[in-house]
Amino acid sequence: MKKPEIKTFNGNFFEIGKQEGEIYKKNGMNIANFKFDSDIYKKQLEIYKKFYPKMLEELRGIAIGLKLDEEKVISFFISNEIEFFKKFISGKACTIFGFKTKKSLYVGRNYDWIPKTEDVFQIYKVDNPQKNSFIAVTDGAYGGEAGLDVKNFYYNVDDAINDKGLFIGLTFAYANEWSYGLTCIHMTKLIAETCTTVEDAIKVFEKVPLCCPKNFFIADKKGNMAIVEHTSKKFKVIYPKDNLLIQTNHYVDKELEIEDTVLKRVPYHNTFLRYYETLQGINFNKEKFSYDNIMKILGRKGSYTCQNFPGVKTIWSLALDMQKQKYILFYDLFGERKQIKLEI
Repeated sequence: MKKPEIKTFNGNFFEIGKQEGEIYKKNGMNIANFKFDSDIYKKQLEIYKKFYPKMLEELRGIAIGLKLDEEKVISFFISNEIEFFKKFISGKACTIFGFKTKKSLYVGRNYDWIPKTEDVFQIYKVDNPQKNSFIAVTDGAYGGEAGLDVKNFYYNVDDAINDKGLFIGLTFAYANEWSYGLTCIHMTKLIAETCTTVEDAIKVFEKVPLCCPKNFFIADKKGNMAIVEHTSKKFKVIYPKDNLLIQTNHYVDKELEIEDTVLKRVPYHNTFLRYYETLQGINFNKEKFSYDNIMKILGRKGSYTCQNFPGVKTIWSLALDMQKQKYILFYDLFGERKQIKLEI
């Protein structure tokens, strides 16, 4: 397996968008057949103008780089998650945990998706003088909003770590309703660009709506962490208990779990198995927990947490020491297990 490409984007929002669009043009991106609901687009546009106008500047740059109609490009990028949500059957099945010791806050993350994603995921950096710089990992929306055509790969923010020492990653959540709001990848991007601490990020969720259900894990270099469990219309914050937080693909909050549809949509889903497998792994080691324990838990072959099934596979793992700002991405987990040090 080849080493993932690391691309750097520099400039303001429009300039970065133009750089992205030129890459999409070169790759042969074709969104001409994307059919959007004009009512959804209009309402989504109002949301973005109010809460994330800078993203619209970036999308205008993408349109220039792609040499496509501006409205077509903007409609695709702010509406596609809703269109995908309305017809999706199953979702990604990821695991994130945080455990705080006297030495540091350790965060581990497994990203699980279609095995082919292993060939297309990338790491990229954004250096925008108007905002926080950050490094992100992207699956390019492969198998989701971009479909199964790598030509339509784009730089979405699945996970991000910014130059202020803030990490945000997301996992799939299951609830039946969508609403009008930012797409999940734009929410992670907005938080990476504007926040320094966990509490900063929570304030963003308090004022900015989200269009579809997702869970977000947030940690900072001060040693704070929280999970934001989000339906399309409301969210709950889960704080650590006994210095521990685990997030998979079901709601833990008692109010939100009533709306949880994971086992109705996917009766064989392993979200609960991965949750308790991760909990067990931490409990076995919590008295002497160290950075090395992260991958002992996340990378254990034959477990549900490190998945290698016909339809889903662990594509990458993150092992983070938040207070020492040590960030490593592991990939080719079922081969030679390679690693890349992430530096912002």
